[in-house]
Amino acid sequence: MNWKLTIGIALIAGGIVALIFKGITWKSRKPIIRIGSVHMDVTVHHHLLAAPIAAVAAIAVGVVLVVLSRKSGGA
Repeated sequence: MNWKLTIGIALIAGGIVALIFKGITWKSRKPIIRIGSVHMDVTVHHHLLAAPIAAVAAIAVGVVLVVLSRKSGGA
């Protein structure tokens, strides 16, 4: 497998995953007060959104790389 095919497949897979899930969301706890045995935490929500245009662009570039690798006699 050459590098164009490998990167192309990775971009296509990543673009499809980004289109399906539309981003990643996770929670973390942040301590705000700790006095002796008393403590208070707050839950913080984090969002990492994937733009649909970036996902489609990744798929398109991946397809181009796969096609180029096939034309140049790759795997």
